[in-house]
Amino acid sequence: MITKKLKILSWALIFSGALNVAFIGALAYTRLENTAMVSTIMGKKEIVPTNVTVFNAMSRLTFRELVSYLTNRELIEEGYTKRDLAIAALVAYHHFNLEKALSGKPAQVRTLLFAKDQTIDMFPGLTEEQFEAVIRFAYQEKWPLTAKGLFALLQTQQAPRDESLEQAFLLTPEFYALQILFQKTNAPQEPSKLLDLAAEGSWNLLEKFFQEQSKALEFSEEKRRNLLLSYCALHSPTAAQLLLSTDEPFALKRLDDKQILDLLSLMKKQTEEGTRFCLGLLRSPRSDAIWQAAALTLYSYAGEMPPLPIDPQTVLARFAPESKESKAAPQPELAASPPCARYHVVKEGESLWKISRQYKVKVDELVRINGLEKDSLYPGMTLKLPR
Repeated sequence: MITKKLKILSWALIFSGALNVAFIGALAYTRLENTAMVSTIMGKKEIVPTNVTVFNAMSRLTFRELVSYLTNRELIEEGYTKRDLAIAALVAYHHFNLEKALSGKPAQVRTLLFAKDQTIDMFPGLTEEQFEAVIRFAYQEKWPLTAKGLFALLQTQQAPRDESLEQAFLLTPEFYALQILFQKTNAPQEPSKLLDLAAEGSWNLLEKFFQEQSKALEFSEEKRRNLLLSYCALHSPTAAQLLLSTDEPFALKRLDDKQILDLLSLMKKQTEEGTRFCLGLLRSPRSDAIWQAAALTLYSYAGEMPPLPIDPQTVLARFAPESKESKAAPQPELAASPPCARYHVVKEGESLWKISRQYKVKVDELVRINGLEKDSLYPGMTLKLPR
């Protein structure tokens, strides 16, 4: 009986020991496998970089940091080295003027897809002499940028701008096209004025104008007017001033009411042309909205509150007392207004709908009697109300 019990205990101990050995072995194998997997993954990240991973890292580098890679010949992928990727990043993210650095266009250009919607130009086959020329250009030129890059810097600088930056932009073909248009249409301007005009617009507008002139040179007054109106649409005060100084009769006679209101909104700084333009509008058979806007502009220049209701003859008597209209006009204190006439001065944030609710009138009626084309109100504008 005792022998039998000893035999059972022995087998139990053997079985238990076998289980422990198996468990320890499995645990050790799992740890070794995980360690090997991590090593493999980490090894791939460090040892096998790709064009995409290296370029994405370079996209976050500064101009000077990228220039420092122009001597790095470490091969990455598909025949491209780190210096190849550095040049591509300089061109793509810093507007580097590679064509000027090489004294001509690169012989080879390849467009590679680096992200879902991002393509990058690569420049394979550059020689050692060309890399040396690129490095010299990057270090020696103060502004080694394309016209677009110079334009972007101009827009970030407040007056007075860096004189050397302005001089660099004056030499671009885009600016020359702008300058020659004004010269050929008998409206030459100081370079600083045209620089202000360009900087107040957009690169797309300037580039589009340049491309149009490159295809077919056009030096007409209509071309100049349309270009200035395009800049006015981008809220350029310089464009408004130039339009009045070069084409005041055209602006008075040919612009519609909306264009006139947009133009007046840009005339914040008093000029001789601006004052003359407002007086011309007050003498014209324009709508009440135009008269009111012109009058408010003149009173704003003088730093005065306009008398309400606004009467064109009264305004002319105040700002052009020598004119025939003002001499025939009644004195301000004698100007008779209809006893039931009502006016409303527009406040910030108000709309035609809100004003119509306040006075219990129809929006269409407000539009009709004020000659409005749409709900284009601005603070300080005086609206006539139905009786």
